[in-house]
Amino acid sequence: MRVFRILALVLVFALISAAALADIRSANEIAKTEMDKLPEEARVINVFTWEYYVPDEVVDEFVNATGAKVNYSTFSMNEEMLSMLQQMSSQYDLIVCSDYIIDIMREANMLELIDPARIANYGNIDPAYQSQYYDPDNLVSIPYTNTIPLIVYDPDKVDFEVTGYADLWREEFTGKLAVIDDMRNIIGMAQKKLGYSYNETDPVKMAEVTDELMKLKPNIAVFNADTPHNALIGGDAIAGFMFGSQIIAAQEDIPGLKVVYPCEGLGFGIDSFVIPVKPPHLDATYIFLNYLLDGEVSAYASSLINYGNCNTAAPEFMTEEFKADASVNPPADLVAQAEMIFALPGDANRLYDDIWTEFRK
Repeated sequence: MRVFRILALVLVFALISAAALADIRSANEIAKTEMDKLPEEARVINVFTWEYYVPDEVVDEFVNATGAKVNYSTFSMNEEMLSMLQQMSSQYDLIVCSDYIIDIMREANMLELIDPARIANYGNIDPAYQSQYYDPDNLVSIPYTNTIPLIVYDPDKVDFEVTGYADLWREEFTGKLAVIDDMRNIIGMAQKKLGYSYNETDPVKMAEVTDELMKLKPNIAVFNADTPHNALIGGDAIAGFMFGSQIIAAQEDIPGLKVVYPCEGLGFGIDSFVIPVKPPHLDATYIFLNYLLDGEVSAYASSLINYGNCNTAAPEFMTEEFKADASVNPPADLVAQAEMIFALPGDANRLYDDIWTEFRK
């Protein structure tokens, strides 16, 4: 579900970042002290996630402070990550991925148990994002970000008010939409348009969903997991469906873009850190995890990627503008009613895959 996203960093966040660098010296010193205890060959962390999801600046700061080596590999979709992990299970130390895919990995015994005693900053995790369906006992995951895809459009180029998913099917948007390349969220738009759940499995209802998706297809100009907002900036699209971080990046070039909370209901997700079984560098991974859970480091990362934060120690280091940004932090009452995407049983999962394959031809 959580797709990403190369973000254009703007001046205000650059200023925030410069200030944050001075503030994370304590975290740097702690990480260096712990890393120095390890033999040199153990000072490596192999990270696997979306591009820039753990920001380059944060990784570089950690590397410069500790002398450790961070090998950063990327994927575009959760399903791609899962396939690669199944083939190379002992290659990675730390993965950031989405809720429903964590559920699949947990059930398949693909994840290492987290040891909170090895993470001094573990208490900074916001309990609101723990004990979720994919990890009810908080054994294998550490919440990192919360994500909500939203509709965005340019009111200077659209002569009607967009209120929900259904509007994206209008003929005025033929060849003018930019959307995230994400199976569950895009199928989810059609499901919500029809009044169904994101996790619908009834084949009859899913046939209706397929029909709706095929009607939407002519309107989509761009599928892009990482930078759908560039289509808005470049004029190839006048509206889209994407994550808040991507909307913020587009708004830097087009300040008048309007953000829409779909009237049919929001989708809500949590992306978390997980450790695959038998990681090659577990000791260094715990040091890096503790670093990322430091309140100031966490706030610094959020200021760069523009996603909702799951760390209770971070808000005091965030600007009021960031905390009030509607693209990152929608109203609490709407979030409370939002629906999460679940892992699907085998037959339904194959059905979704077939629908997506047909839709993306």
